[in-house]
Amino acid sequence: MTVLLVVATILFFIGMDYVVRRVRARSTSPAAVPSSPAAVPALPVRIPDGIFFAKTHTWVNLFPSGKVRLGVDDFVTRLLATPSVLYLKKQGDHVQRGEPILRLQEGDRTLTVRAPLSGIVLSANQSLTEHPEKMKDLLFSEGWAYTIQPDKTSQIRGLLLGEETHQWVRNEFARLRDLLAGVNGAQGLSPALLQDGGVPVAGLIDAAPAEVWKKFETEFLTEA
Repeated sequence: MTVLLVVATILFFIGMDYVVRRVRARSTSPAAVPSSPAAVPALPVRIPDGIFFAKTHTWVNLFPSGKVRLGVDDFVTRLLATPSVLYLKKQGDHVQRGEPILRLQEGDRTLTVRAPLSGIVLSANQSLTEHPEKMKDLLFSEGWAYTIQPDKTSQIRGLLLGEETHQWVRNEFARLRDLLAGVNGAQGLSPALLQDGGVPVAGLIDAAPAEVWKKFETEFLTEA
């Protein structure tokens, strides 16, 4: 009888030890880490911090003095190969928001760029007429088009900044894919070039017919 009691006691403690080990193992095991959402593909355009963007596809850099420097954004310049630049305003002119200020031309096709705000033209970067490549290579430094003194600095509030710009540009690439998907007689205009964060090839719309250029200008460079 004593032997059976001893064996039962040993079995009891072995069982308790097993239970304790299981409890400890469960409490010390790392908690399941929820899977993170898929990373959003990087946009194939430059959107620096602190730079404002307008839906006319122009960028605006605000100086402490209240004046601004502006130019054509990366979305447009990447679609063109080697455009010539024609200024439509000169120093001292007053420009209204939405008014044509710049014309980009490749061959016999043109795109008209419109002002993102109203104000007085202080200077125009005439070097772009001889070196339009600065709009791509030195976009936010030497690639600017105009310096303007805004009528009201409060106009800046209506521009896009930060994540607002990123979301807007993503939507613009989606709209561009839809536009190019319906192009006839323009081989090489493949919407696939704009998928998965792919960089649009320079001169992407060069082969497009004139009506596509006009539609692009109306739908993308004219703010509603």
